[in-house]
Amino acid sequence: MERPYLTEIVETVSDLMETPFAVISVLLDGAQVFLAGHGPVPKWIGDAGGTPIEWAFCMPMLRSRAGWFVNDFTTEPDHRDNPLVTVEGIRSYIAAPLITGDGHVVGGLCGLDVRPRDFGPGQVAVLQDLADEAIRRIEAGAEPDIMKP
Repeated sequence: MERPYLTEIVETVSDLMETPFAVISVLLDGAQVFLAGHGPVPKWIGDAGGTPIEWAFCMPMLRSRAGWFVNDFTTEPDHRDNPLVTVEGIRSYIAAPLITGDGHVVGGLCGLDVRPRDFGPGQVAVLQDLADEAIRRIEAGAEPDIMKP
């Protein structure tokens, strides 16, 4: 799952957003695949390298092309029955889309927590800068100089 050139980004997200988890995911036809992760990701998700596409919180970004956040999934009708919420206990989420150089949204850079949070638009803007750096690194396919946020 790990790609060393992305590790610094997920660690930075976890630190800046104060979330125990951070992931970089891409969406494929039937799955959400994690390219990098930070935090105590459940073993089965790490072993599988992702989740079914139906569970992907970043799906709305494919249409909106904008970052978003959920302060408490248990109050969100579209997500409260998601197994990542009901079984794994994810309560809050903040993300920014990964937009390729040719304009396609391929996934997201996300911070997740097991407790409700009070995320805001300013944090989404910070996350978008990091998502832009992540996609540059992914498209380059090699570890660039150390990023200084």
